[in-house]
Amino acid sequence: MGRVTAARTPSRWWPAPAPRDEILDVTRRLFVALALISLVLSLLGPVVTVRGLPLLAAVAGGATLGLSWALGYRHGRALVRMDLVDALALVAIGVAGPDPEVILPLVFAALWFRSLYGSSRRVVLRTALYSAAMVSIIVLWPMTHHKAWPLSLAPLAAIVPTMIITGIVGHRLAEAIRQRERATMLDAVHIWLGAELLRTTDATEIRTLGWEAIGRICRCVPGLRVMKVRDLGAALEVEGRSEGLDRLSDSLSPHVLGNLQDAVGGPGTRGHRELDEAAGERCAWVGFATPTVPHRRGTAWLVFGAPDGVPADAGRALDGLANQIVLGYRNSVVHHDLTRQAAHDGLTGLANRATFTAVLAAALAAEPVEPVAVLFVDLDDFKDVNDVFGHRHGDELLREVATRLDAATRPDDLCARIGGDEFAVVLPGADVTTARVVADRVVSAIARPARVDGQVVQLRISVGIATAAAGVDIEELVHRADVAMYGAKADRTSSVQVFDGARDEGNVARLELERELALAAHAGQLEVHYQPVVTPDGERCTAVEALVRWRHPERGLQHPDTFIPVAERTGAIGGIGTYVLWQACADAARWRALDPSRTLAVHVNVSALQLDDDAFIDEVIRCLRVFSWPPEKLVLEFTETVMISSPAAIERLFAISGHGVTIAIDNFGTGYSSLTTLRALPVQIVKIDKSFVLGATVNREDRAVTEAIITMAHQMGVSTIAEGVETHEHRRLLHELGADGLQGYLFLEPASAGEFGSWLESGPAGR
Repeated sequence: MGRVTAARTPSRWWPAPAPRDEILDVTRRLFVALALISLVLSLLGPVVTVRGLPLLAAVAGGATLGLSWALGYRHGRALVRMDLVDALALVAIGVAGPDPEVILPLVFAALWFRSLYGSSRRVVLRTALYSAAMVSIIVLWPMTHHKAWPLSLAPLAAIVPTMIITGIVGHRLAEAIRQRERATMLDAVHIWLGAELLRTTDATEIRTLGWEAIGRICRCVPGLRVMKVRDLGAALEVEGRSEGLDRLSDSLSPHVLGNLQDAVGGPGTRGHRELDEAAGERCAWVGFATPTVPHRRGTAWLVFGAPDGVPADAGRALDGLANQIVLGYRNSVVHHDLTRQAAHDGLTGLANRATFTAVLAAALAAEPVEPVAVLFVDLDDFKDVNDVFGHRHGDELLREVATRLDAATRPDDLCARIGGDEFAVVLPGADVTTARVVADRVVSAIARPARVDGQVVQLRISVGIATAAAGVDIEELVHRADVAMYGAKADRTSSVQVFDGARDEGNVARLELERELALAAHAGQLEVHYQPVVTPDGERCTAVEALVRWRHPERGLQHPDTFIPVAERTGAIGGIGTYVLWQACADAARWRALDPSRTLAVHVNVSALQLDDDAFIDEVIRCLRVFSWPPEKLVLEFTETVMISSPAAIERLFAISGHGVTIAIDNFGTGYSSLTTLRALPVQIVKIDKSFVLGATVNREDRAVTEAIITMAHQMGVSTIAEGVETHEHRRLLHELGADGLQGYLFLEPASAGEFGSWLESGPAGR
């Protein structure tokens, strides 16, 4: 019979035909063969010695008995009327034969074979019928043959207990075989279901697999019916049913659960009229509450019953199956949540940078080729909102902007947040005219006044538009939209600008800078300068921070503020970060070789964008291995942007920490960082921003903030390093407040590797 999924028919499921119990079937086949052989041998005497009506009676009785046994084996059951037919056939054979002893082998052959069917009560009834047949033979045989009964009655009476024992032993043998076969089949169902659940996270398919598994369990237990109901208080809603419950309505009375035996291993209770009517016969019913499924109201119950009671192993199998299904549902929910988190921005719910890139790549690769446009959206002066209202309210405003952006675009457009206050939109099938219409609609929607902390804020955005053209890849297309956005930001007369290569000649210098930066590492133009971290007393150097510089062939030495934002925007930050990591470890290893007793901790700044690359962790581990550098002596410094980064980036942060690398938060106190969020991250060091340190000796508020950070960080087991130490007053105050380390111009300005090595030799020993 065809399989119907739960999605198409939620309340019905038709199982396939019931399989035969292989071991029990082989045993029954052997017993019926032996019984038939015994029958043939027992009929030889009457066939040879009697004639006429007795012969006809013996042959008819033998044929009837053999046919009854064959039909019983064929249909896999033994009805009461079959036992009655067996008894009458035995009487016919016993009365017709010249020797009534011939009936005894047939009685025991029938008992052995028939005891493999039916219940223990049927064994007793069958023994009684066969005993009655023997009594009838004792009475009728003298009348038929006109002579006295040739056998002693006492031995015949002693055979009755043996008959009972034979029936019971045969029945117990069948039960043992049946239980073993059923246990094997039930285990197979669980193994099959577990394997199937491992390959899917679709909730609909999980439900279908669950009902298919229930159907297989029902085929292991004759007459078993299963239904799933949900207790909604006023009624029980039927969510699914197995075969044999066609009369079951879509809802049941709530009192049904009150009368159920809530026990997995019990045989069940009878007297449930509503359930018996649905099953079409009187059954013993069992029910238990299933584990909670996420996002579902009410308590779900699995209710099942069978005419002869529910075997304990079947009940346990259903209980285990329910647990498997619920676990599958929960895994499905977790999988979909993680999938969504990996594809969406955690703050706004829009798509993240990775999803934006994937969707844009698919749109550009579509066949046939259709026009594609990109909008690059940037909030003007959003930093002022954070400075005035705080980052919490700034986040609320970003969420409001995301909502307006999504509402202003078309249903098939993809909106993404790709940076702090930068958004992008993929417009499939859009030319310049269509993209301009959508962009104007976005500007109007976001320009509406918004309330922040009870005050009205007027937002202004800049939008750049770029459309796909022949020979333009993803990076170039996004770059053009970015260039157009900066053109709109500089223009101030229009919030929207379309990329035009001829008109954007003013951006050539910036474009050239980006290209030069992308090649800086390979051209040997990057340098790593170092600044020490010393103990609060200023006597000993414990660590060194690596600071990247760009020695431009024309512009001279460039500080990070001039090129790191560009590197993050263009993606060059990955190559720069890798260069600084390897160079810093190489220089630190050289200082250690000059003085093996000196192993300084090396601080390396890492952009949150580097965590978006799966290869970053492998690069760190490989660097540590190459230089035999202790993992705890490598300190990776992240800014507060990690706090609002993607869940995948946070997961990689934990993975790096798991390898023993020390994690530090830089510029603490100025961005999204808070001592509360530190509890959720593997941070061992907090670097107090220099803006607090510089004002701590003259400003009570800055001193209070600095002291609070040091005190609370220590209570959380986190070390502190104060940045921007420029005077001895700063050093004495921070020493008094309990800072663990100091860093600033008072000790050494950022210097080249050679200059720093000389400072180590002449200044603090580093031991």
